[in-house]
Amino acid sequence: MQERIREDGFEATFVVATPRKEAWDRLVEARPASDKIPQPRAGQWWVPGIEAPADELEVAPPSFLRVRKAVEPCKGTEIVLTLEDEGSGSRITIVQTGFGPGFSDHRPWLSTGWYSILADLVVFFERGVSLGRHLTWWADIGCGVAETDEGLVVGAVAADAFAARAGLQPGDLIVLVDGTPVLDVRDLSVLTRGPLLGGGEATVRYLRGNEVLTGVATV
Repeated sequence: MQERIREDGFEATFVVATPRKEAWDRLVEARPASDKIPQPRAGQWWVPGIEAPADELEVAPPSFLRVRKAVEPCKGTEIVLTLEDEGSGSRITIVQTGFGPGFSDHRPWLSTGWYSILADLVVFFERGVSLGRHLTWWADIGCGVAETDEGLVVGAVAADAFAARAGLQPGDLIVLVDGTPVLDVRDLSVLTRGPLLGGGEATVRYLRGNEVLTGVATV
């Protein structure tokens, strides 16, 4: 897997053993990972991994597809898939751009989702199976966060949300959530997509200045 940094979005390339024509056929026939999700309409493609319908903008079978995501989140972003021969398999590049203002602020969270999307794309083109791991719900801890060299620092805190009830304030450094070390958004996302989804009480250990504090609140 090769990922390239873009100011306006994401780009990655990976190689699968599936021949290009077969990989393209899988893309053409892609459908939602769950039968509870509406099927794409006429003139739309279903984008595996991202698990969303997208309006067709440009297509050149069996090598190139450019579409525009038709639903939130990230509605209106452009997605380009390029398929090339790589030995007996395929080299596949995906680019998603056009996130708009505020992209840099939301990039850590979007990058975490992108990590799941890429893994599911590899599985789809390699095995022909849609997993939909990107569709997992996320709990909301009620504050913004920023990734720093020290770890995850609290940003704006919403009133009467979990973070506020646990005593977190802007500038606090999150150390542990429910006993689990949290150093970046990916660490936090594992908790917000799993243990914290069930509600109940959770403990947060955090650093304010040079004082280590602990808060407990209902998620």
